[in-house]
Amino acid sequence: MKRKLMAVVLTASLAFGLVACGNGAGGETQAPAETEQEAPAEEEPAEEEAPAAEGKTLKVAYIPNSMSNEMNAYGYKIMEEHQGDYNMEVTAFDGQYDSQTEVAAITNCIGQGYDALILCPSDINAVIPAVMQAKEAGLIVELYSADLPEEYREYRDIFVGVDDTEAGKNAAKAMIDQFPDGAKVIEVGGTAGTDAQIRRHDGFNAGLEGSNIEVLDYQATDSWSSNETMAITEDMIVKYGSDIQGIFCHWDGGATGCIEALKKAGIDGTYIVAIDGSRSGFDQVKDGTQNVCISQNVVNISLKALEVIRNAADGKEYEAENYVPLDIVTKDNVEELPYPEW
Repeated sequence: MKRKLMAVVLTASLAFGLVACGNGAGGETQAPAETEQEAPAEEEPAEEEAPAAEGKTLKVAYIPNSMSNEMNAYGYKIMEEHQGDYNMEVTAFDGQYDSQTEVAAITNCIGQGYDALILCPSDINAVIPAVMQAKEAGLIVELYSADLPEEYREYRDIFVGVDDTEAGKNAAKAMIDQFPDGAKVIEVGGTAGTDAQIRRHDGFNAGLEGSNIEVLDYQATDSWSSNETMAITEDMIVKYGSDIQGIFCHWDGGATGCIEALKKAGIDGTYIVAIDGSRSGFDQVKDGTQNVCISQNVVNISLKALEVIRNAADGKEYEAENYVPLDIVTKDNVEELPYPEW
């Protein structure tokens, strides 16, 4: 549903007992720091032509679950390269896969007068009180790749990302297309409790309804770790052996661990589907160890994130929910698609 929003600059300073949130130098990321840093240097004009930005320069905080996640780091790289196109200064604050760190960054950025937040939290429930505080203070609140629970979405203005439920359904379709007469498969999930893990799991199971695909077992990880997916797959190989005909892993890097477990067990020919569109996914499709990569375009997601915040700040019409289309990558088209940089 289209809405209009005028950006409100925070005029009252909030008292807080946590560390200060200052501007980072261009190209750097930071956790909440004790002292305010210098503002980022001006960026070179972007090569791509972008619509002229109106209004004041917006001070935007990008707070992902972790900057060690290559997707998050690459997303920030795109934002940095194009922030000038949208008359913004975007600073990243590393969530360090810690909800308290993320909440501290949100709270402190409210106090420092940021105009907008781009959030990709570790735990979508843990940040809700801080998000409510940001909304009340007049910041534009955007969720990036991970959304709030439906009952709390009134406290965010914008969502930008892929439809992870649809991604899970696409994974189910890939299995059904490969095994029209039925098969036995396992599912290896992302970090338990994260938005992507929940939606990809729910979408996969919804997509399998009415099919002859049987899910022998499912286990989520404690973190987005390929070592964990390898250990989970090894355990399932011990339990089910050659009955496993396919594996759905929630992300390409995790599929790397599944592939390694199969290799150690001397098992060939297992049909593997994963989501993300990272370098590892493309490489694994190219070498035949992964059959399908359901790819999200990080460049398009990141540019859309800036575009919609700009429109909201300028009082223009914008979509509250912005789903960027997925690509289905197989050996037939992998060479034709842009190779990912993350």
